[in-house]
Amino acid sequence: MINLKYNLQWIIKHKGTFDFDEELTFPSEMFEKYNQINGLKDVNVSGTGNLDTRDKRLYVDLNIKGTMILPCALTLEDIDYPFDISSTEIFSFEKPDPMEDVHEVKKDMVDLTPVVFENIMLEVPMRVVKEDANIQESGKGWKILDGNSSDKDEEYIDPRLAKLKEYFK
Repeated sequence: MINLKYNLQWIIKHKGTFDFDEELTFPSEMFEKYNQINGLKDVNVSGTGNLDTRDKRLYVDLNIKGTMILPCALTLEDIDYPFDISSTEIFSFEKPDPMEDVHEVKKDMVDLTPVVFENIMLEVPMRVVKEDANIQESGKGWKILDGNSSDKDEEYIDPRLAKLKEYFK
C-alpha cells in the first residue's frame, strides 16, 4: 500500500507547493468491520498542496477517483460503483481550535491516506441495487407481501387470545 506522507522539511524544500498523483490500494482487511462496503479498486488520488508559513497550515486540494465494491441490497452480490470526489483539506502544524475542521499534524508528518479513506467512506451510498437483480417472491415458509394485496393475516386471531374476544361482547 502506497502511503501519501509528506514531511514538513520536504514541503519547505519544495517551496511550499507540491503536486501528487498516486494509485492507492487498500487491503481487504480494512473492510471487514464495514457491512456497507466490500472493497475499493483502481483508487487514484491527485492534487496539490500549498503551505502557508504564517499560519503553519497546509492546504491540500484532493481529487479521488476509483471504484467501490458494494453489496446489492437485495441479493448481496458485489456491484462496482464508480466515484469521483473533490475535497479541500486543511492540516495544521500547531494545535488547532477544536471547533475548526482542521487535521492536526503529528511529528511534522502529513499523512493523506486516512483522510482519503475518510472522504471515500463519506460517499458510500446507503444502498444500491443491481440492475438485473432477481429476487424470489416466496420460499419455504415465507413470501413477500405487497402493500396492495389483502391477506387473511389481518383476520387471524391468536388462539391464546380468542377467549378475550368473547369477554368484550
